[in-house]
Amino acid sequence: MAQALDYTLSLCQRMGFHTKNADGLYGYAEIGEGAEIIGCLGHLDVVPAGDGWHYPPYAGTIDGGRLYGRGISGAVWQRRVW
Repeated sequence: MAQALDYTLSLCQRMGFHTKNADGLYGYAEIGEGAEIIGCLGHLDVVPAGDGWHYPPYAGTIDGGRLYGRGISGAVWQRRVW
């Protein structure tokens, strides 16, 4: 988990964000100044895929116009923005 957080915050720093790592428990990245901000909420952990997949769980397979894969509709894929 710490490796994923470190990587994500490092990527944000390279894009010009100020980052904060709170003892490996959580982190955030911010950019700009002023009273109004944009916030994005998500998580970095991954639950094991488990058994019973008809398609490779981490491949993102499109079949019949549908996307199949592990986490395609979770918060990791679609960040919450407000």
